[in-house]
Formats: sequence, C-alpha cells, structure tokens
Amino acid sequence: MIKGGTDFSGIGSPEAALKRLNIPHHNVFACDIDKYAKQSFLELNSPDLFYDDITTRDYKKVPQLDLYVAGFPCQSFSHAGKRGGFNDKRGTLFYNVAEFIKVNQPACFILENVKGLLSHDNGKTYQTITDVLTNGGGTLNGQMGMDTIEDGLGYHVYTKVLNTKDYGIPQNRERIFIVGFKYWRTFNFPVKLPLKLKLKDMLQDNPNSKYILSEKMLKYIFTPSKGDWKSGKMTIDTNIAKCINARVFLMGRADTDNYITVDDKIRRLTPLECWRLQGFLDEEFYKAQKVNSDIQLYKQAGNSITVNVMTAILKKIYLS
Repeated sequence: MIKGGTDFSGIGSPEAALKRLNIPHHNVFACDIDKYAKQSFLELNSPDLFYDDITTRDYKKVPQLDLYVAGFPCQSFSHAGKRGGFNDKRGTLFYNVAEFIKVNQPACFILENVKGLLSHDNGKTYQTITDVLTNGGGTLNGQMGMDTIEDGLGYHVYTKVLNTKDYGIPQNRERIFIVGFKYWRTFNFPVKLPLKLKLKDMLQDNPNSKYILSEKMLKYIFTPSKGDWKSGKMTIDTNIAKCINARVFLMGRADTDNYITVDDKIRRLTPLECWRLQGFLDEEFYKAQKVNSDIQLYKQAGNSITVNVMTAILKKIYLS
C-alpha cells in the first residue's frame, strides 16, 4: 500500500493515475490554496487531511510518505509570465517543497513545472533547484556532481521534459518532470507512444450553443494580425490542441489556438473537452461540475498535470 501526499494538488492527477494503474494507495493528505480546486478534489478523492496552505502545515506531523507529488507554481518560471523566479513569492514556494522533503524524507517524489524552468535566468534557477535536491550525496541523471549547497537533500534525481501528445492525448503540452529517490536506483522516463487520437476525437457531441462565438466576439478576438475569420484565412487545427491553460479562458482576448471550427462555426473548447485533454474521465468531470462553474473548471484543467503523463511515470516507478 503506497502512502501518498500531494501539494498544489489541483484536481488530483496523481491520485487519478494511481487509480488507472490499480496500484493500492492511501491518500495521507492533499493541499491547495484554491478553494474551488479543493471542492473538485474532494468530490473525486478522500484524503485523510486536506491542508489549505503549504506554508502553514506542520511538516513533522505528516507520516513518512512513499510518494510525494508537487506541481509547484509555474507562473514565475513561465514564458507567459514575468519570469520572476525566486524573486517572485510563488517561485519561492519551491523552498517549502524542499523543506517538506527534508523533514518527511519520502521514498520518492515527483515535481512538475513548465519547460521554461530550464531556461529561466540562463539556467541558474534549474541549477539551484537540482543542487538543493541532490547535493549531499545524491546524483542528477545518474551522475555525481560537485556539492554547492551545504544543506542539500541528497536525493537521486532524474529530470526530463515530457509532452502530453507523446502519451496518448492530442495536446501539445511540454512540462519538466523531476523524479527523486531517497535511495539509489536507476530510472528511465517512459518512452514516447504513437498518437492515435486527434483533437476531433476528444470533442463533445452537440455541445451547448453558448460556446459558439458570436460575430461581435469574433471581430473582437480575431484582429487582423491573427487572420480574417470571414475570408477563411483563420485556420484552426483540429488534429492537436495547443497547451490548455487557465489564462487562455479567463482573459478577454483569448488565445485563438484554443478555439475550434466545427460545422463552419468557431467555438470555445468546452470545460469537459479540456478535462478530457488532461486525461480525466467524463465521470470525474461531471462530479466536479456539480460543485464548480465553467470558469473554475477551465482553470482547474489548465493547472492540472496531464493524467496520462503521470500514469506513464508512475508505471515506470512501480510496475517496471
């Protein structure tokens, strides 16, 4: 029985992945400051405890975990944001993650962030994170390095950028995954799989007409620089979705990559379609829909780790 806990838990991608793999597990705790994400999470999972803030939890009271997962906030490392990194309060939450690992000493952890983490501050941010995790006897991708951090965690860490489209879901979503083990072991990330589905395979039949864009909205969104929707110059890919993220659906002038053309009409992806594009089952979506609005469901999909990618990683850790 795997004892697991998650920070920045969102809607529970790691928990969903463990269920997909039929791996016996016990959800010791979850934690998310977003009260709406918490509502969805608790509709889908039953942790012993749910914490609202990683910065106020007493780490010493948490039983030692077999698996710890944290998709720590990515806004400060993202190309889309101001890229404040450790100077941004959200960026420094990594140190709360590191402190919890130091105190709890989980057998394995999985951390996730945007690909931009690698290039932030000319690679210095990524270097600092991996130094904190590995210095003091650990390794990075199988190699021992020179210690630059006096109080490193000493874990054996493997990192790689994985794309959702390589694991069965037609969404172009690149994320860096950082997998760490307390004790030495070799680890290979899951191999890419041929993509058999297209975006059109993920779409709802007869979605509510409210998702269809009015002519007024079309004129507002599709500026000349983005193409003329009337003349047919505006092409929208129906084979693979661009990266689903909360910002796209909450801003007034949304990214046109997240619109689709169906029956000669341009519409938004629906919340259900976004959840599908993150690997969640329809039944899971409908449970969350009972307690949340469309806006929150969009946001939750955009902030989640793709279930299929998490499933592939956990399969390599526990079943290979």
